[in-house]
Amino acid sequence: MVKRIFVILIALLCLFPVSSSVAYADAIAEPGNDFFSRHSSQILYLGRSFVASSETGNVGVKKEPGSRSDIGKIENGEEVFVHYSCLYDGEYWGLALLHSGWVRLDQMLVLYDYVAFAEDHLDELYEYGGDYEKLKETRSAVVWPWPGADAPLWTIEDIDTENFWVLHAYIDEEGREWGFVAYSFGGRDIWVCLSDPINRDMPVFNPAPAPGVWVSETEHVDIKQYSREKNLPVLITIIILVAALVVGTTVLIRVFWKPGKTRRER
Repeated sequence: MVKRIFVILIALLCLFPVSSSVAYADAIAEPGNDFFSRHSSQILYLGRSFVASSETGNVGVKKEPGSRSDIGKIENGEEVFVHYSCLYDGEYWGLALLHSGWVRLDQMLVLYDYVAFAEDHLDELYEYGGDYEKLKETRSAVVWPWPGADAPLWTIEDIDTENFWVLHAYIDEEGREWGFVAYSFGGRDIWVCLSDPINRDMPVFNPAPAPGVWVSETEHVDIKQYSREKNLPVLITIIILVAALVVGTTVLIRVFWKPGKTRRER
């Protein structure tokens, strides 16, 4: 439970500005998807990369979860970024950047990233209490997807240490200190080596494993079940009104309608 709360906290903090003077320049924009617009309150931000891995050789992209028709295909091994996730009729779906459509996440494999690293090293992460001494000297830093990764991402220059915030830190087996940065210079969810900021030749001590099965760390609301329960009171009200109308009509007919007399009775 503590592990899940910590991972959720990391994800939530990454969605908001890290200080009053630093704002996200690449704030998450809502996708142009009708299903997302209708059910946004039951859809969660995911922000992870996946590769297609289906028994059929490709993964169908749907306009909305549960749809029978495809608006596109993702071939096995093709990498896509999944912005959001939801639970629909017992199945997890992800809103993929490619085609701006939904894919079943049980047909995808998640790539190793900062989330997976945090899960693997939860007990070793701690709050950073330093003063960015090395960064103040170099004024730049090489960016990594996680400590000990196969390769760096890019280099950030002209670092303003007054507005540079490390969310949590980690020390590797060689004593190097690393800092996780939620947002900086247009990048998000990145790591820098605080002990050796500009070293691009850092030894690889934590290479990425093969993509794995994604398991949700957060509770999702089943949108189909939620919609059914939400609409049930309306349906019951309609049934009651129809029944009342039928009963009322029957009563009125019995009260006011008098059968005409036959000629024989006259």
